[in-house]
Amino acid sequence: MSIQRQAQAFYLSSTLHEANTKPFTISGTSALDLLLDSFYLNVNIETPDRAALMTAMSISGQSLFASDSGVPIVMFDPSNNYAVEGINALSLTIATNQVFSCTVDHTFNTALATTNPCGFSISTAPTDIVVGPNESGSLLNYVFGMGKVSIAALGTATLQAVSLRDNVFLGRLVMDCANSNRSLIQVTSIKVDGIELLSAVTPSSTPTLLSQFSPDSNDKTGLQLNYVVRQNSIVQIDVKNVDPALAIEVAAGFYCKSL
Repeated sequence: MSIQRQAQAFYLSSTLHEANTKPFTISGTSALDLLLDSFYLNVNIETPDRAALMTAMSISGQSLFASDSGVPIVMFDPSNNYAVEGINALSLTIATNQVFSCTVDHTFNTALATTNPCGFSISTAPTDIVVGPNESGSLLNYVFGMGKVSIAALGTATLQAVSLRDNVFLGRLVMDCANSNRSLIQVTSIKVDGIELLSAVTPSSTPTLLSQFSPDSNDKTGLQLNYVVRQNSIVQIDVKNVDPALAIEVAAGFYCKSL
């Protein structure tokens, strides 16, 4: 049975950014005590924007980033349909008049404007119990960003991030690139503190194409890393560009799970 909503308990949305400037921060203020569910960034994402980063996200001033690097904004595209698996659920509560915010550091291919804005929306439900950020434990580990790299033509690069917290449970891996042909990028290694997580004997000889980790990949359970990292742990993803002429930007990040 569905619970009937009360006034002002349907979607928490943000201010809209309507200028072609970066970085920019957008925020929304809750009108009452709410349970926050799925987070979405609503913006027109074109191929050159697919490695763009969100560099901060916070609730009541407390960061929801578990690493020192940004996450690709494609993780939050509403078309990903992650809500079916609960992948993008915040599962946090926010008190009346508290602020949820995020920061994007990117100049979009089609300039942001009144007719092409950027904003976020979070699905919500009313709640009688509010748990503050300081008591929310591992739920504050919403995402673990790996940042982005530009890989030279026929070159290799490493995405690297450091865990800011202890007992961070890495879940769904999302990767994308600023090129329409994702198969130009090969993933040759995924390591935590030097421990290889890819299953092949020699992953560099049997690489996984980036398209396997794309935001719209349907292998929802298989893409869950399900690996716990400690504070100051180093996570690395090695990537290779096989295009003979073009450098390609690649970005990656994880959704985290609660412990």
